[in-house]
Amino acid sequence: METTRQTERLRTALIDAMAHEFKTPLTSIKAATTSLLANPNYPEERRTQILKIADDEADHLRELIDDALEMARLEATDIDIQAQPSDLGEIVREVIAAWRASIDGRILEISADPQTPHVLLDRRLIKLAIKQLIDNALKYSPPDLPVQLRIEGSEEGVRLEITDRGPGIPKQEQQRIFQRFHRVPSSDSVPGLGLVLSIAQRIVESHRGNLTLTSERGRTTFRLTLPADQDRTPS
Repeated sequence: METTRQTERLRTALIDAMAHEFKTPLTSIKAATTSLLANPNYPEERRTQILKIADDEADHLRELIDDALEMARLEATDIDIQAQPSDLGEIVREVIAAWRASIDGRILEISADPQTPHVLLDRRLIKLAIKQLIDNALKYSPPDLPVQLRIEGSEEGVRLEITDRGPGIPKQEQQRIFQRFHRVPSSDSVPGLGLVLSIAQRIVESHRGNLTLTSERGRTTFRLTLPADQDRTPS
C-alpha cells in the first residue's frame, strides 16, 4: 500500500511539474500567434521576429516533453543509457545556451579546464541532470549574486561543480537532501516538489558517477563526477 501511495504521489507531482513548466512556452507561442493574427500588416521584419519567437518556444516545449519522457524512464528498474564519448564542458554550455532566455538575466559564471577527458554518457540524460542542478542553484541563490560552474578533470574522470550563494543546507538535512520528495523545512517559500536532486542523482549513478555536496551558511556546492574509464559502458 505504501508503494502504491508513493507511486501515485510521484505521478501527481510529475503532472503538476509538467503543467507548470509547459505554461511558459505555450504562453509565448500563443502571444506570438495572437499578435500576428491581430496585425496581419506587420512589416516583414517584425513578422519574422515574432515567428522566430514562436519557433524557439516550440523547440523549448518539445525539449520539455522530451525531458518529461526521460523522467518517466528513470522510474524503470533499468535505465536505458545511450552512451557516447562526450565533452562535459560542451554539454554544460549547450544547456545554458538553450535555457538562457528563461533565466531572466541571472548571472552564470563558467570556468573550465582547457583539456578535460571525454567521458561516456547519455547526452540527453546528463543535460537533464545538469539543468535540474542549475535550476536548483538559481532558486536558492540571491538574484544579484552569480551561480558559479566549474568543469575540471580529475583522477576519477571529469567533475562539474555548481556553487550557489543561498542560505546553505543544515548538516542534519544534508544526508536526506537526495531523497525523493524531501525538502529542507526552511525552503518552503521556494517553489519545488523535492524531486530535482533525486532525479539528478539517479541519472549520475546510472553512469557509475556520483553526486555529492558541501554546504555552509551562504555557500552550497554540488559536485557531479563522471568516470573517465572508456572501457566500461554505463548501465
